[in-house]
Formats: sequence, structure tokens, C-alpha cells
Amino acid sequence: MYSFTTRVRYSELAEDKKASIVSIINYFQDCCTFEAEDGGVGLSWLKEHGTAWMLTGWQVHVVRRPRYCEEIKVTTWACDFRYSFGKRSFTIVNKDGELLVWALSDWAYVNMKKGSFEKNVPEKEIEVYGMDTPISERFDEFGIEGNPQDVILKGKIRLPEEMEELPPLTVSADNLDTNHHVNNVQCVALAKSALTEEIDCRVFRSEIKKQSGLGDTLYPFVSREEDRVVVKLCGDDGQRRIVCEFIK
Repeated sequence: MYSFTTRVRYSELAEDKKASIVSIINYFQDCCTFEAEDGGVGLSWLKEHGTAWMLTGWQVHVVRRPRYCEEIKVTTWACDFRYSFGKRSFTIVNKDGELLVWALSDWAYVNMKKGSFEKNVPEKEIEVYGMDTPISERFDEFGIEGNPQDVILKGKIRLPEEMEELPPLTVSADNLDTNHHVNNVQCVALAKSALTEEIDCRVFRSEIKKQSGLGDTLYPFVSREEDRVVVKLCGDDGQRRIVCEFIK
């Protein structure tokens, strides 16, 4: 496992003085990139090998969003490597050890030159990250209530039959990361920007279908149901780029 501690900043807040879902996912991303850098398999290593880890899906379970100025500890651990794919678990606890947020994530190891999956993750990266038991098998250890089979959502996000089309969005330089694509957290931020309200969700899921680049036009579609809100962003070709689900 790898952890870092921080404090919830004003710049990370939603309107209710708690960390936004975008900030929470940023904590997770920072945690795994810190682990990579400290283990010698960070940005320089990936650039040398022409590879990158691309996130393909989040499932974030919110017990309570961290409050303004609250001291928190963010932890991650790799829990599966199979061919071109990996899985990570995450937690956020406060200084008293109270579990605030936990999450599952799916990643793909990509050859940036070929634009395709890299068949095998290098042994050095596997050694640095190690292999631990996923949080889905450790509910008792982390004080998570319920049966994992019932709590963890299975399958793809169900798209509503009818969705409201909203004005298009344009990808700017601020949305890009070191891979010159829209960062996975920025994908979520763009999808969330299509909403006019803050959603205090208990579960957030996202599926990233295709990368977007500078100047791309994204077309948002939104559906609001009693127990959830779904946002999808499509490209000029009408194909989905990202789908987000906010479960209340």
C-alpha cells in the first residue's frame, strides 16, 4: 500500500464546503502517481518506454465527503495485473481513522507510439506496485457495511433511452495532461460541467471509452432520474467518449 496525507483546501471544495467529487478523484490520481514517482516508474520511466497507464473506469463510494481543512490520508494499492490491464483500490480516512471514501478503478497499459494496448506490464512496475487484496474482499477490515456482492455495482452503466442534449463543449489546453489527452479527472469535470446543480452522490461511476484531444468538440447528454443522474459526452462521430453516473 502507498499513502500520503493532506488537508482539504478551499480550492477543492464544492458549494457545501466539502471536497467535490472531482477533487476526491484528484486525490486518488495524485496518490498513485506519487507511488510511481517514488518507485522509479513515474513520468520519466513511462516516457522512456513510450507507455502510459490510462484509466478506463471509476467506482467511487462516498461515506462522507471530506470537509474544509480536514486532515485526510489517501491510500492506494494495486490489486490485479492481467495482460494489458490493472486494477487499483483506494481509501480516504481522516486523522481519527474514519473511512470517508473508498473506490475501485480499472486501468489499461497503452503503447503511446502505436496507440494500442501494451501486451505485458514490465516486471519492474509490477515489483514496485506489488499485489494486494482488493478492497472488495476486505470489507470487515475497513468497516464497510453490507455484503460486497450487494454493495459493489456490476456491469456497464445503464444508459437511459431518452437524454437531454445540451450545448457542446470544447476541449482546452487546461483539460490536457502530460499524455496530451484529456486527463481522466478532467473528463469527469467536463461531464460534471454539463450539470446545473451539485449532486451529493453516494456512488459515482465513470467509463472512459475514447480519448479526447485539444480542440475536440464534445456533445453532452443528460438524464435526471429519481435516484441517479447520467451524463454522457460524445464526439463529432456520435460515439461515446465518457459516461458518468451519479447515484444519490
